[in-house]
Amino acid sequence: MTPVEIAESHTLRRDARRNRALIIEAAREVFASAGLGAPLDAVARRAGVGRGTLYRHFPDRYALAVAIFEDNVRDIERLAADYEDRADAFDALLRALVDHQVRSHGLHQALDKGTEAPELQALAERIVLAFGEPIRRAQEDGALRADLVRDDLLDIMRMVASVIGRVDDIDRRRVSADRALDLLRDGLRG
Repeated sequence: MTPVEIAESHTLRRDARRNRALIIEAAREVFASAGLGAPLDAVARRAGVGRGTLYRHFPDRYALAVAIFEDNVRDIERLAADYEDRADAFDALLRALVDHQVRSHGLHQALDKGTEAPELQALAERIVLAFGEPIRRAQEDGALRADLVRDDLLDIMRMVASVIGRVDDIDRRRVSADRALDLLRDGLRG
């Protein structure tokens, strides 16, 4: 490749990464307000890309939902690394997890696939792993009940999802999620 071709190749990859990120964020917003069944054309319009660009990155809405969940999980993993030695790591991760649930509200239909969705199962396992050390530390500090196990996180996620599942407005959804989280924290204390 010539230097010009190499430079064009890097630009295209950078544009493709930017478009992918724009599509994911647009889908998060569209699905949060209109649900997973929202038209993908609305996602493309919100992202400022054409339908072809959207479909090149994501062949269907399920692939797009998985990408949003993947983005959320990476954020949780980064936060776990940032809070690695902090006593408040569990609370920070739990707050971030609930915030992602509020923002990604419309995607809960994708979770109904259960064991038919190995990529979602793998993402759930990554969340559980990210919480492992913060749970252990909070239990040692007496801030978290001793019988909580990492897999209980999936039940916590389901509880919050059921509370916000019937709330359409994102601000009201956030208030409902905060209240549910406060109640859950009382039950989780050591």
